[in-house]
Amino acid sequence: MENLKVLIVDDEYLIRNLLKKRINWEEYGMTIVGEASNAHQALDMVDELVPDIIFTDICMPFIDGIEFSRMVIEKYPEIKIVIVTGYDEFEFARKSVKLGIADFILKPIRVSELINVINRLKKKIYEERDRNKEFEKLKQEFKQSLPFLREKFLNRLILQPLPEQEISDKCTYYNIPLADGKGNYQVAVIEIMLPKEEQTEEQSILLTMECRKKVETFFHDTENAIFTDGKNRIVIITNDDSKNFPDSCELLKTNLINSYKCFVCIGIGSKHKKLSDIYLGYKEACHALNYKVIVGKNQVVCYEDVIELGKQRYYPNEDLLEKLHFYICAGSAEHAGDVLNKILSRPFSNISQLRLAAMDIIMQCQYAAIEQRADEDNTINKETLAAILLSDNLPDLKKNLEEFVINLSNSINHKNNVKAGNLVAQVKDYIEKNLSDPNLGLASTASAFYVSPGHLGRLMKKETGQTFVEYLTNIRLKKAEMLLKTTELKGYQIGEMVGISDPHYFSILFKKNLGKSINEYRNGNKL
Repeated sequence: MENLKVLIVDDEYLIRNLLKKRINWEEYGMTIVGEASNAHQALDMVDELVPDIIFTDICMPFIDGIEFSRMVIEKYPEIKIVIVTGYDEFEFARKSVKLGIADFILKPIRVSELINVINRLKKKIYEERDRNKEFEKLKQEFKQSLPFLREKFLNRLILQPLPEQEISDKCTYYNIPLADGKGNYQVAVIEIMLPKEEQTEEQSILLTMECRKKVETFFHDTENAIFTDGKNRIVIITNDDSKNFPDSCELLKTNLINSYKCFVCIGIGSKHKKLSDIYLGYKEACHALNYKVIVGKNQVVCYEDVIELGKQRYYPNEDLLEKLHFYICAGSAEHAGDVLNKILSRPFSNISQLRLAAMDIIMQCQYAAIEQRADEDNTINKETLAAILLSDNLPDLKKNLEEFVINLSNSINHKNNVKAGNLVAQVKDYIEKNLSDPNLGLASTASAFYVSPGHLGRLMKKETGQTFVEYLTNIRLKKAEMLLKTTELKGYQIGEMVGISDPHYFSILFKKNLGKSINEYRNGNKL
């Protein structure tokens, strides 16, 4: 670490010399880089040498030490200045604290006081340097994280209503070209899909990243915010009326399809005047995108094309749809049917809205079937979908959807029950094979099958009518009965063979459950 640089300013040579000779500065990590007899000379040396510490007298010709200190601190606030003063000048010197004077030292200069002052200053300088380094490091980290923070804000913007002023301020701060007051904000959501045989998580993410670069290049000359949402879809927010946005998206779709081996679907929301309504445009774009189930792959779907103009707009009830998805996955047909009725109890203004609601429900069913692998059983078929989509009145639609949801829920419930029964059978076999292990228990068994102890305990109770401990104890005692009848092994040996190594506890447990001691049982049940 380099020595700190010290400059001495005093019009008296003896004082300057005394300060230089009073201590060995090098021992304290400091070097005297210069000395000046007046403030004019000292100011030139400060510019040239940029010292870390300056010792200056108060009383000097032309410019006194206080004024000199003010001039230095104004230009170099990081330099530490020590006023050298006598007792008669101390009150005057103390007033200079407001200027930012670092310390004072009284004449005559004592070694101990001088050492204390320079040690304090050295510590303070190094602490400030460490803080400055840390601050610079934080600034760099913050600079590096700006793209992430920008992306995070844009995701907030599309997911919830935010105050207009906050949006405008954040757009300005993150250099997002939306806050110019033009209005007519429109949102597009692009979903990139790989062929099924190539559809891994990594490949999907990498493809979306490549496509996003392509999208940014495509729209480089227009005012847009382009980013990725939480579902790995590319989102475009435009505020540019110079081009027809849907037509641009059609060209973009063709560009992406021709560039990559993928399917591209784009949903476009309607125009909104306010920044705070962008989240509505995103909802509309997502809803239009979901319509791909009807129109097929490689399509651009505008929200206004799937909703009759001039009518009350349809917005899906996300909370109820999530509940429907949950109950179907749980195999609870009754609860799923109740939620379905709530979804369909809202007023609809036309058949298009009915069918849009039906598509929302079907999509939740499809997601549930895929998650629970019920799709492998061909639970969802074209005939079922056709019957629902061709329904032209609410009673028929409700009937068809209810049958569809209940059948799927029951199918998943049956699959879950079979899976649970298979697991319990495997657990029973595991217990039989590991009966002699004294550490065999609910936690260790659950760990062996990669399930939670609570889940395994509930399954055992449901399938056997006993708790895990009750079932394990019963199996151990049955094995002990058999050994007592067929062998001459001692009680403690049998206890060890069934996983109960404490003879006393084994005796107590045996008598409690069978009503006889081990010897009584053996004598009365010899084969």
